[in-house]
Amino acid sequence: MTWFITDNPEVFRSEAGSFLAARPDLHTMLLSGLETIEQLRSGGKNPPTVLGWWREPEETATTAAFVWTPPHLLAASRLSQVAAAHLARLLSARTHPFTQLLADAASVRAFCDAWRTTTGSAPKNGPHLRLFRLEQLVRPDVAPPGAPPGAPPGAPPGAPRTATEGDRALLHDWCTRFVMEAGSLGADLDAFIDERLSRGGWRLWVVGDEPVAMAAMTSVVAGTARITPVYTPPGQRGRGYGSAVTTAVSLAARDAGAEHVLLFTDLANPASNNVYRRIGYRPVLDYRIVAS
Repeated sequence: MTWFITDNPEVFRSEAGSFLAARPDLHTMLLSGLETIEQLRSGGKNPPTVLGWWREPEETATTAAFVWTPPHLLAASRLSQVAAAHLARLLSARTHPFTQLLADAASVRAFCDAWRTTTGSAPKNGPHLRLFRLEQLVRPDVAPPGAPPGAPPGAPPGAPRTATEGDRALLHDWCTRFVMEAGSLGADLDAFIDERLSRGGWRLWVVGDEPVAMAAMTSVVAGTARITPVYTPPGQRGRGYGSAVTTAVSLAARDAGAEHVLLFTDLANPASNNVYRRIGYRPVLDYRIVAS
């Protein structure tokens, strides 16, 4: 039993692609991270890349995987206790060990136990997240299910529009604020913004001529797209702009061909969790981030 390691996305896809595609919702971070690496390489860039897949003795099927571009977030699939222990040893032996790891909550617990045993220190706890998947979208201009007859619609004023290059400074400012509040986006900020701009992946909610909220979607990979980030400036919160722009970008993801539209929420923020539930998102699995 061992981790196999490569820096070649083609090799990784041949060894772990079927495993990732079997549950694209649970593997969304690995799939989108892998696509980002491939896009950067096709553009002539060569980001540091560590791609791993796990196999049991005498087995040919991959049963776990991770995608990592140091020093950014390492995204892992579900890990058995043995796979988590081997991953902890592998990472502790590197000159530059992981900075952050994201996996489902049970896998992170197993990894943390193994990291303590291996290194004598405990990883630092980060956010507790919940993965949501869109089921039936409930537009905010429609009364939610169970509302009494005649209940007023909940749509705020304004309308969505696709962000353009002229909005880049605003997007950079709001993404910077988002990171300060919620933590890293797991990628270079400028590359993150520009990649979504290049394919029309940003939506702004605009009242008059003033943008009041933003949201973005990843590209569609294996039938899956993820909504990230969603941000409303503090002075505009509590008015429904966040749910409205999330609805708009969720529709855009569906229109782009996404069968699974996903997003992560911070469990420490019950308001945002409730917003996403109201517009049709349902929980899939809980995740954690830990840091070295």
